[in-house]
Amino acid sequence: MNSYCKVETETGKFWVACGPNGITMIHPADQPAAAFEDMHLRRTGVKPVRGDIPVSCAQAVRQAAAGRAFDAVPMDLSCLGGFHRKVLKALQQVPRGEVRTYAWLARRVGSPKAARAVGNAMARNPIPILIPCHRVVPSTGGTGNYGLGKEMKRDLLRREGVRLEEL
Repeated sequence: MNSYCKVETETGKFWVACGPNGITMIHPADQPAAAFEDMHLRRTGVKPVRGDIPVSCAQAVRQAAAGRAFDAVPMDLSCLGGFHRKVLKALQQVPRGEVRTYAWLARRVGSPKAARAVGNAMARNPIPILIPCHRVVPSTGGTGNYGLGKEMKRDLLRREGVRLEEL
């Protein structure tokens, strides 16, 4: 069974869903619970129920949203295709407080010409903040786009100690 709850963090409130194999989705709680349930159903094939999630998962989200290191928690990416999963797993190796380009990540997963596909994988990351797609920036400079909004991306990077003026 997948359950979810609202987790309050320093950067805002998030819906966090967990299944038997770990966190399945994180999304800002700026929409009603029913909208989150429908989104989760569309993306994972499972409709979550409102309830408790493991304390360790909620704590990891709070710590990551604050820009701090967090203890590893299980994350379930089984609803994603192979390339998408590979990109998100490689992304988890980017250290807190550092950024990498889409091109770097494409090379890292063995597809050097797939920077655009990497960008699409970032845009569909079901577990942002914990899988740090905010740490991926364009090679042309700046912070680029972010599924949770440019201001959230900039805030998360600042909290991790990234000097935005240097990007």
